[in-house]
Amino acid sequence: MHYNLVKASNRRYLEELNNRVHEMPVVYDSVNIIQETEWVINKPIYELIKTCMDNDFNLGQLPVNPKSMELPPKPFDIKTNKEALTKWKREAQHVHKSMGQAMSKFIQVRLIMGEADVLLDKGGFFYPYQLDFRARIYPKPSLLSPQSADYSRALLKFKFGKRMGNNDSYSVFAIAGANLYGEVDKEELPIREQWVKDNTDKIIASADKPLEETWWASADKPYCFLAWAIEFRDFVNSGYSPDFITTLPIQADCSNSGLQHYSAMMRDEIGGKATNLVPSNKPNDVYGLVAQKLIMKLRDMKDEPLAKKWIDYGIDRKLCKKPVMCLPYSLTKFSCRKYIEDHMKKQLNERGVSIEAFRVSEKEDGIFKATNWLTPILWESINEIIVGAKEIMQYLKNIAKLVASENLPVCWTSPNNFPIQMLCYEKESKRVKTQMGDSIVKLSIAHDTNKISRRATSLGICPNFIHQLDGAVLQLCVVKAKELGVDNFSMIHDSFGCVASDSHLMGKALREAFCEVYEKDVLQKFADEMYAMLSEKNQKKFPTMPKKGTLDLDLVKQSVFFCI
Repeated sequence: MHYNLVKASNRRYLEELNNRVHEMPVVYDSVNIIQETEWVINKPIYELIKTCMDNDFNLGQLPVNPKSMELPPKPFDIKTNKEALTKWKREAQHVHKSMGQAMSKFIQVRLIMGEADVLLDKGGFFYPYQLDFRARIYPKPSLLSPQSADYSRALLKFKFGKRMGNNDSYSVFAIAGANLYGEVDKEELPIREQWVKDNTDKIIASADKPLEETWWASADKPYCFLAWAIEFRDFVNSGYSPDFITTLPIQADCSNSGLQHYSAMMRDEIGGKATNLVPSNKPNDVYGLVAQKLIMKLRDMKDEPLAKKWIDYGIDRKLCKKPVMCLPYSLTKFSCRKYIEDHMKKQLNERGVSIEAFRVSEKEDGIFKATNWLTPILWESINEIIVGAKEIMQYLKNIAKLVASENLPVCWTSPNNFPIQMLCYEKESKRVKTQMGDSIVKLSIAHDTNKISRRATSLGICPNFIHQLDGAVLQLCVVKAKELGVDNFSMIHDSFGCVASDSHLMGKALREAFCEVYEKDVLQKFADEMYAMLSEKNQKKFPTMPKKGTLDLDLVKQSVFFCI
């Protein structure tokens, strides 16, 4: 089967990429290196998921057949009690909605398990990879892959592993397990390692009998944690032997990579500290900082009933995480409110956290009113903590609007010399009539015009600019790690995976790659390319770059919590 290395349909763009292959060796080398990793199916995880699916058992948040979901029982007086009927309808409506949402996830599980079934007894298999127009790397298969859902990633492990080796490798392995469970993942590293020692019996019991000892199912990433627990059990059974061969991918996740990129390009000391670009004894948590700021604001609103309700409900880092995480990607207030609502409903479904305090009537649960009220306060809290990123985002948007006003696509070159072309055309709707049987059906079909959309270009520039930096760092990291001796790669944009005994090499390569990308002024380079595209009239309107700070990026090489 033939497919393009870059997922794009513009022939002129693809031809330009083909003509400039020699200018971007890091891009091509990184893809080829990642494709050399050989995988196998993790059989214990496969058998557990298959058992759960056969019995409609949603252990570890596994999507199950929505047909097995039951409607709430009807009240005995439903025909005569209007209030009871209204309440039952509201509860039943929530179940019907959940069934609809669950269906697509259930189908996805079945398709992923179908692929796993085909590959189960294969000696090993490889993934082909593609780039998008920002040079981000993705596996071509979209279901069972190292970049898919928790249970999908847990189904995969490397075919060839390495000796566990010294105590440092075991420490990395243990900390990874604590991170996956999520109970102490923001604590100092010795505390995380101690957590594993304190819970060794539970971990081994979960690995031995996952259907009976279901403690593992409460983890943040339950199936990946269980896969880790099984590997940990085997390591313990070997007598903690340094000759134990580990084949499990251990992921190191960057601490909000979007804000890290903004802080690095502007040498922002405050943002750099908040996102762990500088060394510290304990990880800094930007989500927690925003949550603290939000709580302070709510406590100052003594006469506001909703403020007390939100404090009683519980404001924590998890509620603030998605809005803060998405800020570098042009977060809107509309999306911010939706993320808060999604978090509340997830807490209700998974942990039974009540939302009754917000209820205003039998017909309305009050979530919309409560989240709509909280959104501007959270928005203000985010802007007070994350100052530097907002300035750069506005700067990028202003430049993009100028380019789009001349009906030009925003085109620039990534740090690894990959040409990026951002095309955001305005849409035009056409009404089409067609006959189906005896009926006339009218459809609206949207298609691209020849005019560049200023609004879409403005909204798209920030996420696309950050994503191309993610891609550049990952590509350079892979090439450097290969030179240092890393053989297996499990990469997810800003998450870097290898076996535990190679983690120190991957960490060294990543930090060197990050610093090397920012040795040059990536923002100034982008601005120069944009300025050259503009007419003389718009060049005079070109915005002034925000003032840079004095952050020493070499400190990244000493920061343990930069990516762990």
